[in-house]
Amino acid sequence: MNRIDRALQRQIDLNKTKNLLYAQLGQIIEIDPDFLAALEELLTSDGEAFSELVLQETVSFASRTLLKRLYSINQFLRIDEQKVHMLESIYLRTWKRIVKTKNIHATLKDYHYPELTHWIAGLYPQSFLKHLESSPTIGHVVCEEYSPQLQIDLLRIGIQTLKQPLLDIGCGNTAGLVRHLRALQIESYGIDRRIEKREAYLQQIDWFDYCFEPDTWGTITSNMAFTNHFLYAYHHDSTQLELYLRKFNEITESLMIGGSFHCAPSVPFVEQRLETDKYRVERFAVVKDVSMTRIIKVTA
Repeated sequence: MNRIDRALQRQIDLNKTKNLLYAQLGQIIEIDPDFLAALEELLTSDGEAFSELVLQETVSFASRTLLKRLYSINQFLRIDEQKVHMLESIYLRTWKRIVKTKNIHATLKDYHYPELTHWIAGLYPQSFLKHLESSPTIGHVVCEEYSPQLQIDLLRIGIQTLKQPLLDIGCGNTAGLVRHLRALQIESYGIDRRIEKREAYLQQIDWFDYCFEPDTWGTITSNMAFTNHFLYAYHHDSTQLELYLRKFNEITESLMIGGSFHCAPSVPFVEQRLETDKYRVERFAVVKDVSMTRIIKVTA
């Protein structure tokens, strides 16, 4: 990590408890002295030599770092490629404005953070924004991967009898279940929006962007991922419901005959829409008010 990247990381960390949607953000946002110094040095000595390639790498780093922070606040945010490009454009325009005005502090306070606020506001349902505008600070969510064995038990995956290949939707940063199953010689794959260590059998992609081909998978798993977000959309963001309904159908259609989709939590309001002559739905209690579902495709 170079100096400017380290400075960017410090700047984002400095304001990690600040709510960027707070109505009076300008009164609480802080500028890290090292970040300010790094930008001043770059502007005065290396500004002209800040190549397009280096600039783009820095912009990408800043965007990835902020996205990681946003997901730690709200795992249910959906940030597609178009929104990522919009975020990168904000960072790019901020630097160009700094070069033009030579006023780093004012550019950050009067332009950059207001632009970020507007962009972040577009990620939330309107019903959430009023409350968020009145809160100066915000916390984070603990969203860790469950152990492979716990997922196997919770999702009722029969290691000896499961139909291959297997796809884990929302496999997590480390794809622990997928790696565990592959160690057992089970052909397994995973998709997630963030993958720490890339492998040929892991794909970093949003599940809305992933194409579930018909009659492809013997087993599909998703623990506290796809259907958990589906429930969030059902209760809080109806604009995404149609997307989830279409993707749910695409997932079930991608099963082979005799294949099964194991998911937690259950989503009875959509499971009941499945064709009863084509799918068999089995639901099992996990804890109070939470269950998991196994959907078996019995015919084409």
